[in-house]
Amino acid sequence: MSTMSIQAPIPSASTAAARPVLIVGAGPVGLMMAILLARLGIHSVVVERRQPRQSSAPKAHVINPRSLEICRSAGLDVAEMYARGTPHSEGHHVRFVQTLVGYEFGVLALDDDDVTRERLTPTPLLNLAQPTFEAILEHAAAQLPEITIRRGHTWIACETRDGGVESTIEADGSTYRLASAYLIAADGANSAVRDHLAIDMDGDPAVRARVTIHFDADLRHIVRDRPGILYWVFDTAAAGTFIAYDAASTWVYSPRAIPATFDRAEFSDAYCEALIKRAIGTDDVRLSIKHVVPWMMAAQVAKTYRRSNCFLVGDAAHRFPPTGGLGLNTGLQDAHNLAWKIAAIEHGLASSALLDTYERERLPIAQINTRQSLSNASRLPHLFKMAQSALAQPAITAQAAQEIRAEIETHREHFLSTGLQLGFSYGPPVQGPADPTRYEPSIQPGARLPHAWLRHDGQRISTLDLAAFGAFTLLTGVQDPAWGQLAARTGHVRHVAIDPTFQLEADWLASGILKDGGAVLVRPDGHIGACVPDASPQSQQQISAALDLLLPS
Repeated sequence: MSTMSIQAPIPSASTAAARPVLIVGAGPVGLMMAILLARLGIHSVVVERRQPRQSSAPKAHVINPRSLEICRSAGLDVAEMYARGTPHSEGHHVRFVQTLVGYEFGVLALDDDDVTRERLTPTPLLNLAQPTFEAILEHAAAQLPEITIRRGHTWIACETRDGGVESTIEADGSTYRLASAYLIAADGANSAVRDHLAIDMDGDPAVRARVTIHFDADLRHIVRDRPGILYWVFDTAAAGTFIAYDAASTWVYSPRAIPATFDRAEFSDAYCEALIKRAIGTDDVRLSIKHVVPWMMAAQVAKTYRRSNCFLVGDAAHRFPPTGGLGLNTGLQDAHNLAWKIAAIEHGLASSALLDTYERERLPIAQINTRQSLSNASRLPHLFKMAQSALAQPAITAQAAQEIRAEIETHREHFLSTGLQLGFSYGPPVQGPADPTRYEPSIQPGARLPHAWLRHDGQRISTLDLAAFGAFTLLTGVQDPAWGQLAARTGHVRHVAIDPTFQLEADWLASGILKDGGAVLVRPDGHIGACVPDASPQSQQQISAALDLLLPS
C-alpha cells in the first residue's frame, strides 16, 4: 500500500501573518509570485500603474519546460496555454533565410525530438505570446481570494519598520500608505523599487539598440512549407529577425540596422511596411503595423537581490539579451524559489535566515544565463557577415553554402538549451549544465528532481507529481517504517514510497538508490535537498541534518 496521503499538510491561510506581501508589478513574474504565494496560504496585494492592456506588442514568447512545470505544480491551466500557443508542428524550427520566400541557408530545432521531450519533462517548450500568457495568469489570480490586484496604483517609495515594509502608493491623484510583511519588486527592467533601494547593476546597460515592429498579417501561405518560430533574414537591405507568434495573424520584425537615435518619424508605418515586405521577399501581402517600439538590449544583473524585507525578482533583478529566451523564464523561476521561503517563515517553519538563500541561489543563475544570452548575441554578426558575403556574389556557391550551414550548427545552444533550462543546480555550489544543449537527470543536492513517467492506480503520472507543492517530500523506494516515522516527527514532510504498486518507465529511477532502500528529500520548489543510499541511522541523521540546514531556526 502506497503512502501517498499528505502526512504534513501545508498550513492554512489563517496561520499566515496579518500583513500581506506587497508585489509591485502585474506582469507575468509579479502575477506568478502572487499565485504561488496564494497556493501556499499567503495573502498579497499586487499594485500596477498600468490599466489592463487593450493592445500591446508581444514581447517574450518562449515558455520553457521548467517554467511550465512550475505552472503545472501551481494548478494553472497548462492545457489552455498549449491550446492558445503555437502548435508544435509549426513552432519547432528556427530558420536562416535570405528572405521568407528566398534561399534557406539552414535550420535548427528549437526543442528536442519527440522521444527526448517525453523522457525529460511532462511540459515541453511552448511558444506563447507574453500578453496571452499574462492574461491567463491574471485570470487565474483573480479567482484566488488571497490576491488583491490594484491597477492604476503607482508605487512611490518605502521604508522598513516593525520588521516589515511600509510603502507609499499613489492612486487617483492622492497617496496612501500600505504596510506589508515583504515588498517584492517585479516592476521590470527600469524598476522604481530597485532605484529607490539604491541597488546597482553589474554589466552592460547598452549592448545594442533595437526596434520591435509588431504587425498583423496572414503569412501562412508564405511559410507553409517552411514553418518556424524564428526566421533570421540575411538580405542586406532588410536584415533582421521575424518572430511568428501566430503565422495567421501576429508577427514581429526586428531590423538589425537602426539609427543611433530612434525617431518614430523615420519609422513611419509606410517605411516599416516597405521594410517588412522586403524582408518577406514579396509585395504580394497585406499587413497592418500595430506598434513600433524602440528598446535597448542590456546584459545586467543586480549586485544584490535584497534590502531587508525587500526583494527583486524578474527583470528588476536581471536584464538579458533576448537571444536564448531566458529572461522571462528566469524571472518565473525567481518567484518559485522565493515564494516557498516566504511561506515557510510566515508559517513558522523557519527563521528569516532562510531568505538569505534566495540571493545565494538565484543571483548566480542569472549570471550564468546572462553570459549565455550575451554569447548568443555576440556571435550572430559573424554569421550575418558570412551569409551577406555569399549573397553579394552572382550565385551562392556550394562551398559557401556548406560553410554557412556549418556555422549555423555552432549556434545550436542559442536555440536548443534544454540543459540550461532544466539542468541548473543550487548545489552548493550553484552551477549550470556542462552542456547547455543537453540535460542529464541528476539526484545530486540542488538539482531539479528529474521527471520520469510512472503508472499508479491506473494513471500515468510524473515523478514531479509525487513532490508536494510548497512542502518537503521524502521519496523512498520501499515501505521502511523508519522513513515514515522520520517524516511524521518533523511535522512538515510528506512521505511517498514508490513501492511495487508503481510501474516505473525510467531506467534511472528503477535502478537508482530508491530501489536499494535509500531516500531523496525534495524541497518545496522541486529541487533536491538531500540524497541517501539506505535507511540506516546515519542516513536518517543526514536527512534530518539537511532539513535543519534548509529550514534554519
